[in-house]
Amino acid sequence: MNYHRLTTALFVGASTLAMANGAFAQSAAAQDVEEVIVTGSRIVSDGTAAPTPVTVATTEALAKSAPASIPDGLNQLPQFANSRSAGNPGASATSPAAGNYLNLRGIGVIRGLVLLDGQRVPPTSYDGTVDTNIIPQLLVQRVDVVTGGASAAYGSDAVSGVINFILDTKFTGVKGVAQAGISDYKDDASWRFGIAAGANITDKLHVLFSAEHYERDGISDNAKRPNGDDNWIVAGQGTAANPIRAYRDTAYISATYGTVINNNTASMNAGNPLRGYHFLPNGQLVPFNSGIPTGTSNYSYNSDGAAIVGHALTGKIITDQLFGRIDYEVSPDIKLFAQLTFAESFNRFNTVGSGTQLGDFRIFTENPFLPNGVRQTMEAAGYTSFIGGRIGRDLDYKWVNTLNDVYTFLTGAEGNLGDYRWKATYGHGDSRVRVTHFGNLINRNWYAALDAVRGPNGNIVCRITQTNPGMQDDCIPINIFGDGAVTQAQNDYVMGVSQYQIAQKMDVVSAEISGELFTLPAGVVSFATGAEYRKQELHQTTNSDPASPVSLVGLRTNVNTYLNRTASTNVGKADGEYNIKEVFVETQVPVFKDLPFVYSLDVNAAARYTDYSTSGGVTTWKIGVSYQPIEELRFRYTRSRDIRAPTLYELFAGDSAGRGPFNDIHTNVNQTAISLSSGNPNLTPEEGNTYTVGVVWQPRYIPGFSASLDYYNIEISDVITNISTTFSNEECERSNGTSPLCANIVRPGPFSDRSPNNFPISVRSTPFNQAMAYYHGIDYEAAYRLQLDKFYDTEATLDLRLIGSYNPTRKTKTTATAAPVQAAGADPRIVNGGAPIDRFNVVANYTDGPLSVNLQARYIGKLKRTNDPALVFADNTIPDITYVDTTVTYKFEVAGRDLDAFITINNLFNRAPPFAPARDQPGISYPAVLAIHDVVGRYYTTGIRFKF
Repeated sequence: MNYHRLTTALFVGASTLAMANGAFAQSAAAQDVEEVIVTGSRIVSDGTAAPTPVTVATTEALAKSAPASIPDGLNQLPQFANSRSAGNPGASATSPAAGNYLNLRGIGVIRGLVLLDGQRVPPTSYDGTVDTNIIPQLLVQRVDVVTGGASAAYGSDAVSGVINFILDTKFTGVKGVAQAGISDYKDDASWRFGIAAGANITDKLHVLFSAEHYERDGISDNAKRPNGDDNWIVAGQGTAANPIRAYRDTAYISATYGTVINNNTASMNAGNPLRGYHFLPNGQLVPFNSGIPTGTSNYSYNSDGAAIVGHALTGKIITDQLFGRIDYEVSPDIKLFAQLTFAESFNRFNTVGSGTQLGDFRIFTENPFLPNGVRQTMEAAGYTSFIGGRIGRDLDYKWVNTLNDVYTFLTGAEGNLGDYRWKATYGHGDSRVRVTHFGNLINRNWYAALDAVRGPNGNIVCRITQTNPGMQDDCIPINIFGDGAVTQAQNDYVMGVSQYQIAQKMDVVSAEISGELFTLPAGVVSFATGAEYRKQELHQTTNSDPASPVSLVGLRTNVNTYLNRTASTNVGKADGEYNIKEVFVETQVPVFKDLPFVYSLDVNAAARYTDYSTSGGVTTWKIGVSYQPIEELRFRYTRSRDIRAPTLYELFAGDSAGRGPFNDIHTNVNQTAISLSSGNPNLTPEEGNTYTVGVVWQPRYIPGFSASLDYYNIEISDVITNISTTFSNEECERSNGTSPLCANIVRPGPFSDRSPNNFPISVRSTPFNQAMAYYHGIDYEAAYRLQLDKFYDTEATLDLRLIGSYNPTRKTKTTATAAPVQAAGADPRIVNGGAPIDRFNVVANYTDGPLSVNLQARYIGKLKRTNDPALVFADNTIPDITYVDTTVTYKFEVAGRDLDAFITINNLFNRAPPFAPARDQPGISYPAVLAIHDVVGRYYTTGIRFKF
């Protein structure tokens, strides 16, 4: 893509806008917004004069591109990347990520501040982030996205910017929506219903109400999508001799659906004459075909091995929102208000459809479920047990339910005191999240049930009932020899539920005053100042706390001494609270006006002091300059220092545990290990330094045209990040066991022991202030409204707009001494924070009386699997793609009521996502980048909106 040509095009004229974006416009181009109250500033002003770049997205425009929800529409903006949603649910339940968590600039969900009418929205997730599905969408009239640091104006967490949902609090009448949708593959059906009403009960009392329901089924059957049932992965060591390449029909060599006697390492079952055999569905033992190696030791293709099946492509989502507000005018200068919001978001998705990957377990020859011939062969060779592997697709599927209930209350007063505006509010937020992982293996039951023996009466029983009476007398022995061998009773005994609940509260008291101080020759000096006190609490409970491992007493197992209650989703307890005190001041000063070469020169400045009860005080600031040499051309510059404070979870989380593959370079063993994570109470705030330089052009000789171009540069120091277990392992090895990070790798023996027996008992990851991040790029936007009566007798209009982002640098460093990692243009599954360098939307909207036709093209640039030259991929490129969406709307009346009938087709040409298998377990991932590309395919939505 030629960026010199594109940049020039923004300033040449309307002829360059044949493909332009009609859905979104920065404040510079939002000519239909008369007054923008939030423009990256607490001072009320016209949005076109703001030094800070602001993207304004109207609800009407968002609905045309993504009728499902406002957050879905925002995620189509090029300024958002790698947001978390039900369309990208992941494969675990250790974090509630299946809502709609917006990621501004792809810098991290936690680094963007979500506001509702300028008020901080309480966190809804354990990590302090906000599920924007809770916003009462029918009453949102627009969303202001401040795409620059804004901590001085709005408070901490606004490092990447602010997403401010603006409600129409003065609405009168009734409006609503009813719609339904379905994909071209006859799945992922959706329904949305909502109604809102506002009325002036008296000339002083105004009431407002809305109720909304949205439901979408998700996609549980990957096989309907291209390459969805082919078990694609990429595997290999990433060297020139063994590059990472794509493989089809892959499977584990260490597991089958009916159990395999493992031979995936030289030492496993060594000497056993049945090593490398597996059990058929009828229990018969036959040689195992290990297939063709993939380059990764545990995976092969065209083998008898098993792959995970049934993992959800996208999750099911159900949301409900209730909103009510009362405004009462005490006098012309004083107004009281109170509003109450309740929202519930439910999400469900399969993590592993085929039961669970059961890993390596020990079976003793006295197990009565073993065929006699197997037992006799082993005992004749002097073996009393073997290590087996299995994927239990005859066990319950594993799925996750996430239920998020949020209550918010806001009350306050606002008014005028002479020439000044003032406002005082009290807000309370209460969110409760319950994450339930069904179909989870109960470890102690599993190991007890595996160890089956003959009882005194000849019945098959669990050995523990004979050796330790009274300890586990309800144990039901399990038969795992053959696919389908597990009975319902056996399944119910070994499978269960892990669950954790998060309760968070936030109380905020704030007050501010703004107005005009005095008049200079160039104009009025304005100001805003205020203070805020905020208290937040976090309480997390769990039924599977890894800090309290289960006892192994009475069990014969091959596991280490540490055993969690369940096979996965062992999330620890967390308790903590802090309070924050803040004061801020902001001013806007007109310096020059109506001078030669200076049509206007304005300066905006803000400062905020924040005192955290956990980490002390910190100062943030911003300065912005707006310079117009002539009326139609404006240059803008901002420089800011911003912060993100550590969340309560980052500070106070207890141990959480999971199991996953770990490549131990110390023992040269690659197998499953227990991974632990916890909080760190010594964390301090991250610090962001941002500057933007931009230009806005609104020529009078091209009525209806505007364009803007902004360069941004963001540096974040003291980034809170978890030191990866891989990094700790490497650093410990480089130091020959002397580094403090060696404490993160817990081994049964001393560091000097490099035998396979010294493989780690557990590996730990803990957050530290030790990283840095650097981002820079260009945002560009243009808009042109053409009145077609210039060409023929009509009242029709054509709106053409363009919005795009060019982000060539996304560098991060794990530590001060680590080499920087370039994530720009990289696959986010391989490189943390990876995102396309190029993204832009172009839209044309034609309106002729009651008919409106909207056409949008969304371009997503190509990706590399990695930018690391030391990591070799056979094919390192994921190609670019363009999606086209269209909406047709027709306005009509029924009984004097206004109705809009519409049909939207997203991904009009049913473009399949670029083929990109993951470096993952066989069968668990769809071969596409779900966080970036559309995997749903062509999707139809039709419905009616009404207003009267």
